[in-house]
Amino acid sequence: MPRVPDTTDSWIGLEDGLLAERVRRTVTHVTERTSDTAQLTELVLQSAEQSPRPTGWYPPSVSSGQAGAALLHLYAASAGLGNLDAAFHHLREAVAATSVEPLSGPGLFAGTSGLALTVAECVRLEPRFRPSLDRLHEQLANQVLDTDYPRVERAVSDVDYDLITGAAGTLAYLSSVEKPTDRVRGAAERLLDYLIWLTGPAQTPATPHRWLLTPDVYPPLPSYREKWPHGYLNLGLSHGMPGVAAALAVAWRAGLRRPGHRGAIDALATWIVAQSHTDEHGPVWSDGTGVSPEGVELPASCTGDQLAWCYGTAGVAGALLTVAVSLGDDSLRKVAVEAFEAVLERTARTRPLSPTLCHGQAGLLMLCLELAPWSGAARAALPRLTEELLEHADPQRPLLFADQDEPGVLVDDPTLLTGASGVALTLIAALSAERPGWFRLFLAR
Repeated sequence: MPRVPDTTDSWIGLEDGLLAERVRRTVTHVTERTSDTAQLTELVLQSAEQSPRPTGWYPPSVSSGQAGAALLHLYAASAGLGNLDAAFHHLREAVAATSVEPLSGPGLFAGTSGLALTVAECVRLEPRFRPSLDRLHEQLANQVLDTDYPRVERAVSDVDYDLITGAAGTLAYLSSVEKPTDRVRGAAERLLDYLIWLTGPAQTPATPHRWLLTPDVYPPLPSYREKWPHGYLNLGLSHGMPGVAAALAVAWRAGLRRPGHRGAIDALATWIVAQSHTDEHGPVWSDGTGVSPEGVELPASCTGDQLAWCYGTAGVAGALLTVAVSLGDDSLRKVAVEAFEAVLERTARTRPLSPTLCHGQAGLLMLCLELAPWSGAARAALPRLTEELLEHADPQRPLLFADQDEPGVLVDDPTLLTGASGVALTLIAALSAERPGWFRLFLAR
């Protein structure tokens, strides 16, 4: 099987010119208004008043806290659009906040893994943070080894295994640790064993797969029970099995391997590909596959594509590419490319409502950058997607970019996952000469 080259050696970004200069001015605006704690605090309070469902600000969180601001300013400084002092200030504040409200979980987006990833990125430029990183790694290993990852069919929740909070995200980070200690390696192996168990054959009646989500673990939203009254199998990169497949593949490539590991990756990739439908543009994935009362997978209905990182075809394409690169699977890479090129055709008629990474235009641009080394269509679309992201900028908003999760409800969110920091970080990536390390947060590698 031919080996697929790593994007590290073939990264493709925007060419320098007028569009790149617009990007630089836009990023500078965001970094200037998020440079210190007082500015962020004011924005956080304002966004909490604006949002019907505030996510909650937690300084050590990389997705919704000051660790995310540190990551933005670190990359801005590397691009000549900010300074390292701001990055280190935010990082110190994020770490200091753990003495008031300790990191209680190992998760990637709001737990120890995410903070460790941020510190690891800082260590590249400032080695004196290394002792702090080593302590975080030991804390992370202890948390993983102390966490109860449930092996009870029909009682598994997506927060147990997913990329954002669960085992997959933590494994994705641990796979990046160079020269892991025995305890860190043991933690990674525990996560691997759990995720491999999750992909094994179910023994309970009416259970097609162990990762079945039953109504007992649904969020308190009526729409879930209405759509999937007997349970469903999550297909989102953020909370579903594409993220698990990506994390397992990344660990395999890193040399962290356990019995049944390769079979689990192959089985998951095959299942994910089989869940696709086809519209006039190409492959398309829904957010989940429902099951019957007898536990039979129902023919999925897919009335449209979400056009987002968190759910939909773009995120699935990103996950399949991670698996393909990790395993050297040229056939799976072609599936990923075909799927994302279908997304690009859909974006010619429909655009995301929000500019953000999680569910908006920045997420599409991030994925376009990821696919560009292997897709001529993605390379050609980079300027267009960048311009469309810049069109979201409103000079009347404090950070130019406001999240719009619901039509007409604008939230001046400063965070990385659903706010302006993530938008600016993505724009910096478009200018970069190499693949950013923070992509691991969203693509497991």
